[in-house]
Amino acid sequence: MIPLRKNKTVTSADISELIKTHYSTLMEAFYELQSSFLCGIYKRYGSIETANIIICFARNVHLEIIRQREKDLNFNVSLENFWNNFNNIPKPSEKITSVVKITGIPKETVRRKISNLIEIGFLQKNKKNKSYTWNLTEKEKVNFFKIIDNETKNLSTFISKIAKDLGLNPNNKMIEDEIRSQFSFYWYHYLSCQLEWLKFWQLKLKDNDLLLIALQATIPTLHFIDQNVKSVNIDDVFKIIGQVNKNECSNCAVSATSVSEVTGIPRATAIRKLDKLVHLGFLVREIKTKRYSINQSMDARTKNIMSKDNVSFTIKTFSTYISIVLNSLVQNRL
Repeated sequence: MIPLRKNKTVTSADISELIKTHYSTLMEAFYELQSSFLCGIYKRYGSIETANIIICFARNVHLEIIRQREKDLNFNVSLENFWNNFNNIPKPSEKITSVVKITGIPKETVRRKISNLIEIGFLQKNKKNKSYTWNLTEKEKVNFFKIIDNETKNLSTFISKIAKDLGLNPNNKMIEDEIRSQFSFYWYHYLSCQLEWLKFWQLKLKDNDLLLIALQATIPTLHFIDQNVKSVNIDDVFKIIGQVNKNECSNCAVSATSVSEVTGIPRATAIRKLDKLVHLGFLVREIKTKRYSINQSMDARTKNIMSKDNVSFTIKTFSTYISIVLNSLVQNRL
């Protein structure tokens, strides 16, 4: 390892290449990060689509906080000052049409879910211009900071893996401290990545709950490959999955019950959506055990979900964010 240096610049291309080269190890860690993130928002809001709408509003709140630095370069955008910022900045509003554009969710679905979010108090309606704002009440304060604390730790753990493989040496606490100190800056970019990624899959799958379930089968498969095959890159992983024999494939299988327990998706819904993933060609169902595993037929598996282009888009999207964090660390945490 080498110490962080001011003349060490990390590009998103560096990170993308690293992930593609160490695919099974780093993508397993990334998918675990995303699974934790998606499980958390599913359990809070009852669907990924509903959560995606909230993310849209939250992202713009952080942008408005950052913009306060146009008036005051020393404006405090830290996590510690977030609650004060949230309650004192002009609340950015969104109309249904802008939410549709940002998320890719159909207009009538957005309309219906926004109505539900107003009823339970997560959004407020401005009747004059038919726009909506994010609503965080005092009773949600403690839970909000617990969620952010957990997500920051998970994110920092993943970024530290990338940093070490790049020859940098920030520990988890250094990364956490950096994110907390410039919280709205980093969270604006983080939520922007999530929105871009979720919109990409929304337009492909029309149901991002399927994405959350697909991750549950992908993670154990990549873990098996990482433990049993050395030096697996993005090109090799497609070949290797197709070579896993039936018994090995069964070791990576998931059940509707386990998926339900991890994600919070009701078991009956999980079964229906697992079967949809079978129909899409991503999974196969074992008749005797009623468990699901990644389809060994590459043509079927990659048709809708695990194509190289889809995976590359994911890597590129989040590599941009990680490069922002690492380059800020290089400059600010010497």
